[in-house]
Amino acid sequence: MSTGLITPSLVKPQGRGKHARWGFRDLVAIRTIQGLRQHNVSMQAIREAVRYIQQKLDVELPLSELWLATDGKELYTLDTLDGERLLALCKQQGQMTMLLCVKLRSTTDELRTLLQRSTSNKSRAQATTHQQKSAPRAKSA
Repeated sequence: MSTGLITPSLVKPQGRGKHARWGFRDLVAIRTIQGLRQHNVSMQAIREAVRYIQQKLDVELPLSELWLATDGKELYTLDTLDGERLLALCKQQGQMTMLLCVKLRSTTDELRTLLQRSTSNKSRAQATTHQQKSAPRAKSA
């Protein structure tokens, strides 16, 4: 609050002993800052990223509205809603990076379906083989 990176949206403290009142988006932004700081992102880098996003992407409250990620060296956001590209925000502002995400839920669901089919096909094949072995053979005349 003292640097102006985030200010309380409900009630700004005026004078000594007055309390600020923070809105939900303010709290999300504070948590975002805390999370980034835990991963060694400097306050200066966060301020620069916020400024860049506000100017270039026209997002008023990026710390509570955008998906942000860090590898501890660079700060990234998605450049579009489809999430295909990461946009660097610190060292190489505006640099696009390809994002490859494995959709784990759909991948595991697909594999389960394939395994279930395979298991049921195997069970059917075993049942057919068992029936053929146990079926009485007709005697030839």
